[in-house]
Amino acid sequence: MGISDKMKSQGMKLGMKAVGKLMEDPDRATRLMKAVEHVQKGKEAVDETTHRLLNLGQFAAASDLKEVNRQAGKVKRELKKALAYLDDVEAKLG
Repeated sequence: MGISDKMKSQGMKLGMKAVGKLMEDPDRATRLMKAVEHVQKGKEAVDETTHRLLNLGQFAAASDLKEVNRQAGKVKRELKKALAYLDDVEAKLG
């Protein structure tokens, strides 16, 4: 067994002993569990906020929206021309 394995093993033993001492007193164990619960809720809130902020970064830039609006206007003008042409054709046939 290498030195790092021995250190890990000793660390685990000491950690388990410390947790055992903390959990001996039911009141202390309850307070510890509540503290852990608060930390978990805080982490969840941070994760959710981080997720929301990352999603905000996926919105299109104003310049992109401007370009899309310009292209939509162009399509709308072409469609009006096509409808006017169809109206003329219909009038000539009718």
